[in-house]
Amino acid sequence: MEYAVLKLDLRSPLFYTREKSPDPFSGRPFTGESLFCFEVNPDQGSRIDPEGETYLGDLICGGSRDPKPSSRPSLELPTGKYLFCQIRSLLGRETIIEMAMEIQKEGLWERLRLGRLLYLRYLFEDLSPVTQVFRPFIEPG
Repeated sequence: MEYAVLKLDLRSPLFYTREKSPDPFSGRPFTGESLFCFEVNPDQGSRIDPEGETYLGDLICGGSRDPKPSSRPSLELPTGKYLFCQIRSLLGRETIIEMAMEIQKEGLWERLRLGRLLYLRYLFEDLSPVTQVFRPFIEPG
C-alpha cells in the first residue's frame, strides 16, 4: 500500500479523556474519536529499515474525545509539527505499523529530527472511519 506522508503544523492541541487499560487494536467499532500515544522502540526509531515486529514500544496512554469537559486526567495531542498520514478506513495493527514506518523513512530522508512518540487517532469524517498516525519532528537548522 502506498501512503501519502504530509507535514502538519498543529496550532491548537486536541484533548481527550484518558481510559483505563485502553486497547488501540481491539477491532471494536469506534463511534467517536480516540487517541493513543506510544513510545517508538528506541532501537527501531531512527533506522531507515525498522523491523515491524518490534517497532512499537509501550502504549503510554489512550483516551476518547469527550464532548463535555471532564475533571479526569486528560490526554493531549500537543501543538507542534508532525509528519502525518491518514487512510479512510479502520486499520489493523500491521497496517498502522507500516504507515508509521513509512512516516519514519520520509522523516529520515528529509533529515528531520523525529520525536520518540507516535500518536494514533481514530475518528469519523463524512460517516466513514479514518485512521491517522502522527510523529512529531523538529526541522534541521
